[in-house]
Amino acid sequence: MTGTSKPAVAALAVVPTGSGGVVFVRQQRGPYAGWLLLPGGKVEFGESAQDAARRETVEEAGFEVGSLTPTGVYEIRAGDGSYHFVMFAFRADAARRVAAGGHHVDAVMEALVDEVQPHPTVMRILNDAGVARYTARDIEEGLRRDGILMRGFPVAAAAVTV
Repeated sequence: MTGTSKPAVAALAVVPTGSGGVVFVRQQRGPYAGWLLLPGGKVEFGESAQDAARRETVEEAGFEVGSLTPTGVYEIRAGDGSYHFVMFAFRADAARRVAAGGHHVDAVMEALVDEVQPHPTVMRILNDAGVARYTARDIEEGLRRDGILMRGFPVAAAAVTV
């Protein structure tokens, strides 16, 4: 997602677990390598954003998801111009592990949102999906620290809790 002349289009899934947690992945590469993120990636040509979120969730995390509800759309840019993408976010209603996952990730983990420190973009997406309550101050400080410009368009119907 770096160095192109137009924004990359990507999709991710917020995958709640039966224990009240969320599925996270630790990226190996890209601008957020090393951070806890949500399973997701580029939308392939001819693929819907929803189908991309499903595919990436299996590839990265090893989870097959049920219905996906849109929770927001985000424009995320590096302040230095090194990347620019539009991210579609969805929340899964159910999930089951079907594979080990691990495509371009170092780890897959299920955790309560209060027990982990995900990337600041993920904090905002989790808030908008109704599964977390990170403070606006923590999110803004993280985005500013990392030189990230993030504009979000949350879907109002996403205001549900896990």
